[in-house]
Parts: sequence; C-alpha cells; structure tokens
Amino acid sequence: MNEQFTIFEIITTILNNAEMILSLLIIVLAAACFLGRYVVLTKKLVLSSLGILLLDIIVTVVLNAFFQDIDGDYAIMIQSLVSVLLYAYAFVFYLLAFKEKRFIRAIEATVCFYILTLYTSTFSQLIVVYALGGTQDIVDKLFFQNVGTGPEWMAIMGLSFLITLALFLIVFFGFYRPKKYFIIGIPYRILFVVWTVLFVIIPFCPSVIPETDITMEDRYYVMSIMFSIGIFILGLAVPVIMIISTAERSLKEKNKSQEAYLAAELEYIGQYKKTQVETKAFRHDIKNNLAMTQMMLESGHTDEAREHISDMLGRVSALSPKYVTGDEMLDLIISMKADKMDEMNIKFTLDGVTDGGLNIKPMDMCSVFANALDNAIEAASKCEDPFVTFNIKRTDKFFVIKITNSAAKKIDAGKLLATSGYTSKSDKDRHGFGLMNVRRTVEDYDGILKAESEDKSFTLSIMLPREK
Repeated sequence: MNEQFTIFEIITTILNNAEMILSLLIIVLAAACFLGRYVVLTKKLVLSSLGILLLDIIVTVVLNAFFQDIDGDYAIMIQSLVSVLLYAYAFVFYLLAFKEKRFIRAIEATVCFYILTLYTSTFSQLIVVYALGGTQDIVDKLFFQNVGTGPEWMAIMGLSFLITLALFLIVFFGFYRPKKYFIIGIPYRILFVVWTVLFVIIPFCPSVIPETDITMEDRYYVMSIMFSIGIFILGLAVPVIMIISTAERSLKEKNKSQEAYLAAELEYIGQYKKTQVETKAFRHDIKNNLAMTQMMLESGHTDEAREHISDMLGRVSALSPKYVTGDEMLDLIISMKADKMDEMNIKFTLDGVTDGGLNIKPMDMCSVFANALDNAIEAASKCEDPFVTFNIKRTDKFFVIKITNSAAKKIDAGKLLATSGYTSKSDKDRHGFGLMNVRRTVEDYDGILKAESEDKSFTLSIMLPREK
C-alpha cells in the first residue's frame, strides 16, 4: 500500500510541476494576446520556465535530507515557504519576460499566475469532490487526512493538468500563433476576478456544512452527479464568454485591415484600367501624331512641330505613375495617401526606391505603411505648416524607411513604442493600437522599428531586411 501511495505521490508531483510550467507560460501568452503587453515568447524563455522543476527537485532533496520527521505545524510552514519560493521564481521569470514596465508587469503577471493556478486547482478539486459523493467525510479525507496523497489527489492533479494543457493549446494555437492580438477591457478583467472568488467559495458550501446541522446525505448522491457535470460547464462559461467577446473585437480589427487592403486593390484595379484605356488611346493616335510631326518638319514648321512634340511628351508623362518606389503595392499605398494629403493641403515628398521591392505580403504592407502614413497625416493635420516626407535608403542588409511629419509638440517616443494602446485621443479603448500592429508586423519580418520626436517633427524609422 505504501508503494502504491509512493507511486501516486510521484505521478502527482510530476503532474503538478507540468501544470505550474504551463500556467507560467499561459500568463505570458495571455499578456501578449489578451492584454496587449509587449512580450516575445523565445526558446530561452520557454526553457527558463523549467526552473520550476529544478526548484521542486532541490526542495525534495532538502526535505528528505534534513526534514524527514517533522510534525504538522512545521510541515505547514515548509509548504508555505515552498509556495513563497514558487511565486518568487514566477516574479523573476516575468521580470525577464516583459520588455516594458518590467516591475509593474511582473507583479501583475504573478498575481494572474496565482489566480490561474487557484482557478484550475479549484476546478479539478470540485469535480473530484462531487464525483465521489460530495459529503463532509470526502472533504475531510481529501483536505485534512490525506492531503496531496492517494489516487484521489492524483485524479485531481490529472484533471488540473489537462485543464491547464487545454487552455495553453487554445491560447497558443488559437491566438498567439496566428498573431491574434487584442485587448480585454477593464470590466471583463474585474468580472473574471469576481467570478474566480465566487467559484472558489460557493461550490464548496454544500459539502462543508456539518451533517449535525443539516442532513443532506440522501440528496448528496444526486447533487454529486449534478455538480460534477455542472461545475465543468460553469467553470468554462466566463472564460468562453470573454474569449468570444474579445474575439469579436479582434475580428473587427482584422476586417478593417482587410477592408483597407481590398480598397487598395480596387483602387489599383481602377487606376490600372484607366491607364490601360489611356495607353490604348495614345498608341492608337501615336502613328498619326508622328506622321503629323514629320510633315511639320518637312514643311519647315519647326516651332509647331516642337510644340506638338511637347504636347505628346506631356501625355506620356501623364500616363506614367506619379510615385515610384520599386514596389507596386507601396506605390499604390503612397498614391492613395498622397491624394488624401493633397485634399488636406499637406505637403508630401518622396525620395528613394526599394530596388526590387520589400518582399512583404500585401496585407502586411497595408498594415505597416497605411497605418504609419495615417498616423503621420493625422499628426501633420494639426500643424500650421503640415508636411510628410517618405525617405527610402538602402544598406547592404536593410531597407531603411523614414516617415517624417510635422508635429504640434514633442512626445515621449519611447513610451509610444513600448506601451500598447498609447494614444493622445480621449477614446483610449478604441485607439492607439495602429502603431502596435506596425511594430509587431515589422518584428515578424525580423525588422526594427524606431521613433524620434523633436519639438516640431516626428520620425518613424522602419528597418526591414533586404532578403527574408
């Protein structure tokens, strides 16, 4: 029997460690996908999460070497110390994971880590408690007599691990891998905390009421079946609602990007058709025009011939694109935004070419340059002498694109890039994420985004590898 319990304890410990590691990583993923925090999940970061396993091994060795025969009070103290070490490790882990406001983000993430582990452990404990009958005797056996040992606790840890694994896979493959970033509003965060507290307290109430006060034995059997199924459903209700509601927002943001891309494509098709019609008409008339020019020259009317040639050159220039960067999609985006700037009396200049294109997907091109130019136009429109410049330079390995606009005042460029959702607009819940999308898209192509702010100008520098 002791050997069986030893096996159960080993399996329980393994499952517990695996759950803690996954929970540690879930918070990083959730911070990026659901809270808009600036964090990158690297291989080095993932490997460092295994430190929880190392911490558990060290604690186990120390306990077996020095604290084999200890009473209950000391055991509780040691267990509390281990918990403190675990959350201290989590704090250091998150301190290294975040790229901005590290200390505040680490505290925030550690609290979320605690809430997540509390949620999943309570989730699994309630299922097992009520599946076994939900009586006070079951509660006493699990939480006072055989804490952390036996097949029941192995079942609890197994369920907790499976729930955590499911959450990790959902967030990683459903949101992080496809780069579905969006922000959960403050009301939903408060709702989740309140739900967690209620979820921890209320379902335990029927099982902890002393049987001397109220006899529920006859009803507990039915309640056990109801709770074991119902709690599983209720436990997923709020997270699913939150995911659906925030996914709707993500879909709206994605639709906006797609609409911008489709609008650009339609504009391109329209311009292409117009150019083709004009080109066909010019080609149809070119023979007659050249014949007329020859006749003018042969008859000695050189001034008229010169004027006629000048008119033809003007028509050729009109058929040529006004803005040429070497990338058709970028040409189209700049042309569209330049038309908008003309309407707003914003001076626009373009300098440089990409020499073969930027090697970026059209949708990502819109995400980066349409957003960047929109921000530049909006900032410039608030100035007395508005201007926007688009400069392209090439190095051996990078395209360096600088978008400079007039600015009404100097801003904190570091905060602008480091903080998700930073905006000067009053509606902060719906604005300020354009630059965040620009930064993430640029980083997806191993690029670098920088910002510089002066008293009367702002420059956004986009560095993209010449070969991806």
